[in-house]
Amino acid sequence: MNQLIYYLKTELPNIKLKKMLSLMTKWQTAFIFQAPSNNTVRLAYGAIAEHYFAKDEDQFNALKNWQVLLKKNLVNIKQTSENRLALVGSFAFDPNAEKENAFWGKLAQGYFFLPKYTVIKSGNSTELITCSFDAAALEKESSFFAQKLQNTPNYSLTLAEHVPFTKNNTALDQWTDAVAATTDKIQQHQLEKVVLARSLEATFSDAVNPLAVWRKLTLTQPQTYHILLKTASGSFISSTPERFAKFKNQQIQTAAVAGTIKRGQTRAEDDRLGSQLLNDHKNLQEQKYVLEAIGKILRKQGLTVRHSKRPQLLKNTNVQHLYTPIMANGNFELFQVLRDLHPTPALGGLPREKALRQIAQVEPGTRGLFGSPLGYFQFDDTGELAVGIRSALLTANSVHLFAGAGIVSESVPQNEAAETQLKFQPLLHVLGDQTDEHTDIN
Repeated sequence: MNQLIYYLKTELPNIKLKKMLSLMTKWQTAFIFQAPSNNTVRLAYGAIAEHYFAKDEDQFNALKNWQVLLKKNLVNIKQTSENRLALVGSFAFDPNAEKENAFWGKLAQGYFFLPKYTVIKSGNSTELITCSFDAAALEKESSFFAQKLQNTPNYSLTLAEHVPFTKNNTALDQWTDAVAATTDKIQQHQLEKVVLARSLEATFSDAVNPLAVWRKLTLTQPQTYHILLKTASGSFISSTPERFAKFKNQQIQTAAVAGTIKRGQTRAEDDRLGSQLLNDHKNLQEQKYVLEAIGKILRKQGLTVRHSKRPQLLKNTNVQHLYTPIMANGNFELFQVLRDLHPTPALGGLPREKALRQIAQVEPGTRGLFGSPLGYFQFDDTGELAVGIRSALLTANSVHLFAGAGIVSESVPQNEAAETQLKFQPLLHVLGDQTDEHTDIN
């Protein structure tokens, strides 16, 4: 695209988030990003430019080139110093995947777009960034959208009418067989670790509102990222605890997250389970693999890496994980670092290439956006990406949920199945399922 794109930043009065979500129901393409415990929400409405990755394309290099091209054509008509305009969307887990699932549609290889309208709400401050091909119409378009935002009625965002629904778990036996086969290879020292993912389909009598799902997740899972990518092909939603990368000039932050156990019903039980996780050999081994691999990648780029010696607990509503924040400083080429990090051993395995081949051979279906970096890239070279886990793809009246488990030499298929079921629970509960199936991890 060689056409000039004009943009304008304006300050808006304090507007309730519910109004912003209500207006978003009218847009086919949209995006929401909120980091854990953060009162800043980024919302994007409509696409003025978009990029679908081609199969077998180097998606990180492709996005870099597209961002460079767009940046040359951006014109800030007010010449304000701060530029929070960003590309938003998601990469694919494996753009070379041979298997196909029809439900992913055009999202199978990943998708990013430059929003027509971006709203950044932080506390009582609300900022609007409007993009247009027509410089003369830009201020009018911005004012019109701001007026619509303020005058939109609060639509009901409820999911109560979707209960009950049916679940299709037919691939579970195939997946536990894959876990057993993978464990055998690890015990034979052909692999160190492999993360295997599975899906669960829920079917409703009518269409599911992805904005209602996103909103309810913010209320029930406060300590996670809350991300929604809404397109004509479907809506991908993630309530993930895992940061992929937060970056700015000469600094990149990431994290090693691996190892899972449920939350306790009481404070004493929760503390006991947390202590059990912090001292469990299988989970400590899994987390160590992830930490060492990420550190090695960052140091290879010449960065100075800092992290604590022992993991801490990352507690979400349903589960708790072993967690080590990682900080790296120095000069780096952003898209090269991201390419090298994806997928981390927390989503792929070790050795990486062998683990990815095992995933392709034994995992039912294809991951699409599951386990992929998704988030935003500002044109001032700052941004943040999360890992698209604890996620689902919503298409009409179907919801495909995704979860994975790290397989090591000590893995037991039934326990790994229980772990994935535990990871399904936040979304299942939001959708109206109050049962707890296969959640006892021995």
